[in-house]
Amino acid sequence: EFVRTDVGISGAPVKLIGAVPGFLSDGNGPTHQAIDDIAVLRSIPAMNIFCPADHEEMVTALEQVIYSPNPYYVRYNPRPAIVKHSENFSLGTAETLSTGTDVAILTYGMLFQESWQAKALLEAKGISVRFVNVRTVKPLDEAAVLEAVNNTRLTVTIEDHFQVGGLYTILSELCLKNRVSPYTLPIALDGRWFKPGRLNEVLDYEGFTPEKLAARIEKRFLELKN
Repeated sequence: EFVRTDVGISGAPVKLIGAVPGFLSDGNGPTHQAIDDIAVLRSIPAMNIFCPADHEEMVTALEQVIYSPNPYYVRYNPRPAIVKHSENFSLGTAETLSTGTDVAILTYGMLFQESWQAKALLEAKGISVRFVNVRTVKPLDEAAVLEAVNNTRLTVTIEDHFQVGGLYTILSELCLKNRVSPYTLPIALDGRWFKPGRLNEVLDYEGFTPEKLAARIEKRFLELKN
């Protein structure tokens, strides 16, 4: 209510930081699982949302976030970078790191790491992967997402969030608006809280390790191919 009323209605340039969003709350239990944060906050008209892939991207963007005239929610991410990101960072612009033609992987935040490693496993099996770091889910880089959808056979969304209201919902809204009907595979939490544990245990149990992500994507892609 306070965010909606005091920040959203006024449009004040307040910056909010989600300290342990998504799977980063690992062992704290359902009361601390911010896996509906994007769904709730993106519904506030003035609110923008930035989900950095890692600590380095978060630090790079902070100056732009702070000096933006819009309110922003930042999904805090302390994980170290495993790739070198584009030097020309711009809020509202997605980062396309590979341009494969079989599968498009769209992701944001801490699961960038597992998704990127899953990409390597898929490519080792001969599956060409387009990889998009969405990073600013609001405002969305619609052109980059549509380009990924239109140039691959399967679009995959990966997120540590409820399936409802997150990236899969954002993708669905965009495709409907543009009369596009891609084959999709949403990998998210489908209407349930995740089982608490240490982060590596959560990822394994919930099926978000690179190996389990790659296996699920490969299975769906082969179903379409055959």
